[in-house]
Amino acid sequence: MGGLLPVVRNLLAYTIWADGEHLHALAAVRPEDLRRDTGSSFPSLLATMGHVLGSERVWLSRFVGAPGHLPTLSQIADFAALRSGFEELWPELEAYLAALADQDLARPLTWTNTKGVTRTQPLWSPLVHMVNHSSYHRGQVVTMLRQLGYPAPGTDLVYFLADHLRIR
Repeated sequence: MGGLLPVVRNLLAYTIWADGEHLHALAAVRPEDLRRDTGSSFPSLLATMGHVLGSERVWLSRFVGAPGHLPTLSQIADFAALRSGFEELWPELEAYLAALADQDLARPLTWTNTKGVTRTQPLWSPLVHMVNHSSYHRGQVVTMLRQLGYPAPGTDLVYFLADHLRIR
């Protein structure tokens, strides 16, 4: 698994960076537009990024073996709450990725999803899933921003890696 650890660490670092780029873009959006229903998986920019935050929080809880639950979207009432939630999460996620070791990636992780289904997979699999899930919803945010007439951030993985690649 030695070759997988740098990949996973880079993917987690990418997730933190990309979330930050999206928050930076959302800071320029009028509050009423943050809540405007755009007809996506989640109704608004705020709800979509709130889901990203909540799911990253739940996955991190699972990774570290702590109890966690998916927060309701009503718990993220405005941009300040969204930003605060990410700013609280990022140092915890960074500490987790710094402590991650090769042997951790192969260990089984068992969790019960929001539908009550229990699964067990090697840790690397849900780690990569979390990154992919957040990327999927950030892509929706890009579309929503463009629909509402705002500039969208460019957060392609290849550009992050060109500027931030962590070899170890």
